[in-house]
Amino acid sequence: MNPKDKRVNFGSMEPLIRDIGTVYEFYFDQNTFIEAEIKTFLKEFETKRGDRDLHSLSQQTINANNTIANINKSLYHSNQFLENINNNLNQINSKISTQVEKESTHQEQRNSDRLNKFELELVEKKSIEDSFNQRKSQIENDFNEKASALRDKYQIVL
Repeated sequence: MNPKDKRVNFGSMEPLIRDIGTVYEFYFDQNTFIEAEIKTFLKEFETKRGDRDLHSLSQQTINANNTIANINKSLYHSNQFLENINNNLNQINSKISTQVEKESTHQEQRNSDRLNKFELELVEKKSIEDSFNQRKSQIENDFNEKASALRDKYQIVL
């Protein structure tokens, strides 16, 4: 017997290849299982994300509503405060108007008093001037009379 003749014949290799393929699929090829796990994980993630988004949207809505309520309260208080300021300003305005009217009346009275005083001073000045002119003319007349009497007495011709 020749060592070359000692070949062992196992038969067809197909069942062995099939068995190896099954073992490989079972232990190493997990594509279908992994794909199913990935799909499940994605569904859970999207569901949780949707829940988080809904929760976040709900919180934002609550915050927005609280902000609107705070703004409305602030506007209400601001309006009340502005109404108080407006009332105070109206009172101050009426007081100032009254004071201006009084001051205007007093100013008119002062102007009237000044005008009367000025007129009285003019009358008094005119009276003094008339008196001065009257005395001056009287003095001149007296001087002329005495000068004429002295001329007549001493017969001086000028």
